[in-house]
Amino acid sequence: MKSKDLNRLMTFFYKHLTVNTIPFISLAFLFFAFSCEAKDPNDVAMFSQNKILNQVNKARLAGQFCGKKWYPATTRLKWNDKLEAAAKVHSQDMLQTNLLSHKGSDNSYVDDRLLKQQYHWKACGENVAYGVLYEDEVVKAWIESEGHCVNIMNPQYTEMGAWLSGLYWTLVLATPVLA
Repeated sequence: MKSKDLNRLMTFFYKHLTVNTIPFISLAFLFFAFSCEAKDPNDVAMFSQNKILNQVNKARLAGQFCGKKWYPATTRLKWNDKLEAAAKVHSQDMLQTNLLSHKGSDNSYVDDRLLKQQYHWKACGENVAYGVLYEDEVVKAWIESEGHCVNIMNPQYTEMGAWLSGLYWTLVLATPVLA
């Protein structure tokens, strides 16, 4: 339903609102809420690349305790579209299979997914998460998890890409062979 149509419908209900029509209005809104047209959410990023990149870099530049071990500040990461593509493939797979895992439904791991994107790496890692909507929340959750935090703070990594499908996040960290 287009916003112009929705505005027309709202105007109609406002002009004709009576106590007897309230149940009908509730049903109408329920129906329209579930019948809206939308693009395939897998086709567009449902998060901000800049926000997640900034959040990860903020953590790296500050230094972090990962578990009980201190990791000193390290370099900023750059965004890489091939890493994003590998993250997208994995997040979509987790959404389709409803399974949070580093192993894809095709038995692939992050290194396999990077090679499929023609990204040749000398170091790579992956963080996955489920259940948070916002960039700052997912980075905070990863920093609070020792293994995920170590990945984020690893000074070997120079690039990152991420994706969110549904509530499934994937963060891919890597360094290309030629770096």
